[in-house]
Amino acid sequence: MLELLNLLTRFFTWGFATYRWKKRGEDFMLLLSLALWMDFLAALAQERILSALGLSPNPASLVPLMSLIAVFVGILLMAVSLSLRDQIKTRWGQLLILAFGIAGPTYVLLAVLLGATPSLITAFPVPFIGASLMFLGYTLIKEEIGLKTVSTLFPVGAFLLGAINLTYPLTIRTSLAGHLYGLGALFRAMMLVGMMRYAFLTVKPPEMPITELPTGAFYSDRGKALDVLLQRMQASGNGVLITRKFPEGVNPKFPVFWMTNVTSGKMGENVMAISPTDIGILVDLVKRHLEKGHSLVVVDCFEYLMMENGFENAFKFLLSLKDIVLNYKGTLVAVIEPAAYSTKQMTMLTRELERLDI
Repeated sequence: MLELLNLLTRFFTWGFATYRWKKRGEDFMLLLSLALWMDFLAALAQERILSALGLSPNPASLVPLMSLIAVFVGILLMAVSLSLRDQIKTRWGQLLILAFGIAGPTYVLLAVLLGATPSLITAFPVPFIGASLMFLGYTLIKEEIGLKTVSTLFPVGAFLLGAINLTYPLTIRTSLAGHLYGLGALFRAMMLVGMMRYAFLTVKPPEMPITELPTGAFYSDRGKALDVLLQRMQASGNGVLITRKFPEGVNPKFPVFWMTNVTSGKMGENVMAISPTDIGILVDLVKRHLEKGHSLVVVDCFEYLMMENGFENAFKFLLSLKDIVLNYKGTLVAVIEPAAYSTKQMTMLTRELERLDI
């Protein structure tokens, strides 16, 4: 039963990943979908799973096949991580993929030609895929998914599964092997649940464009400006609001990211709670909405982000938002309280942002 569940979780994890790629067209999801499909095929190269299916192939032919698939899965997972880190096109990233792309299959071929034992044949491929899974899990949390959401189960499960694979050469012949196999099934179930949630994370396009605002990056004092911006966003369903204030008593027609340490995740149809320290994830979420056509980003909590992350990190976050918004020919407005900043800090802000009077 455990073997069949293992097989099914791999298949459905691949299915949800492919669904997300089809829906979003993200390059890294194409690579991840391919890796998960090959991971599903790797399950069909395992003797205990084939036995559960009533098949009895020659075990000697399965080990090289499983090892070779493991190498290619590891390379694809590494490529996914490098893509998320924007390092896939760097010389270092390409050399890393080239090195393992050459070393992995060569190792398996030489081990088979020299008549190595199954344990020796798998001594490199299985720990390699384990390290790649751990790297993927860490990268997804840091660059894409973050913590404190159901989707986090996928990278956490991948990281823990990778840790088990790292121990494979040492534990495969011990009494721990059966227990670790069961844990592996649990971690794969976590990956399935996380990917299922991640696949259906939707980004709605705006209802209509906002034409009254100039493109560029601006700042404005608190007060009337924020009210005017929110009215235009509500009327058009266009824009992204990053705020410290939970929108009680209203049903925003535009995406709202509520900065809080109390909770996280989806709080309503268009409201998502995010930790103020997850600013890297926030940048990516804003970018997804801009890709769908939203053209206005309003930051109504820069002082709070500064308090939680320090001025330097909060300012870097604002610059990242500015670059992304300008790339999509949109409008960024930071609603600030000038009295909260030193002269130097205010000078840095006004150097990057123009004053918006509305």
